[in-house]
Parts: sequence; C-alpha cells; structure tokens
Amino acid sequence: MTPFMLRVAEAFDERVDEEEWPSPDLRPARAWDIGTGTDRQVAIRSYAEQLVCEANAVISTEADHLSLDDEVGHEELAFNIRYRGRAARVSLMYADHLAYGQIVGDGIARSEPSELSGPEALPDLLMLLILESQAAA
Repeated sequence: MTPFMLRVAEAFDERVDEEEWPSPDLRPARAWDIGTGTDRQVAIRSYAEQLVCEANAVISTEADHLSLDDEVGHEELAFNIRYRGRAARVSLMYADHLAYGQIVGDGIARSEPSELSGPEALPDLLMLLILESQAAA
C-alpha cells in the first residue's frame, strides 16, 4: 500500500480530532502564461485521479467511493472531487492571454481567490474531504 492509502485506511480505523485535520497548502491565485498554467492544471488533475483511485481501493463500500469529474468549457478547465456530499473544485480560467488557477470547496475558507500550491497539496485536500464527511455523519 502507498503512504496515501495508509492515511486513508487510518482515517477509517480511528477517529481523527479536528485539530489534527490536514490543511491543503494554498496560495493566492496568480496569473500564469497559458502553457505553464495548462501544464500545471494537467499535472494536478492527473495526480488527483491517481489519489482518488488509491483512496477508493482502500474504501470498502463502493457507495462511499470518492468521485472525480471533469468540466471543460470554452474558457476553463476544471475538475471536481466529491465525497459523501463534500466537494472541492479545482479550475483554471483563461482570460486576456493568461491562465488563472482557483480552488473552491468545503473546508476551504479564503477571502481571496486561491489555488493549490501544486500537486503535493492534493493528499491533504482529499483527506480533508474524507475527515469532514466522517465528522458530519
């Protein structure tokens, strides 16, 4: 099992106090050149798919599996990760020949537009969705 799979399994085996919940590493959204921004979004999306698959391999009840769905529009690339009614949306918007990353979702309270610091922030984001959902149940 991967280290992330072990984290997911541990979250189902024992209660994790809210003070110990992870906080995904975010930073204020910034403008990227289109190529760099798109490459970054594709890398984040690809890693998200890997982590969702790893988590679902550990979660025994199929009805409790995480889901990942894409949104593609004329001026935006986005994907949503959902778990038991909790969700996070990671997007890249195109405007004025630039690309702007953004994340919104449950457990992410920011007063300004924010983006993931990079793919390495995804494990904490998925764990936050799982832990918040378990606490609400």
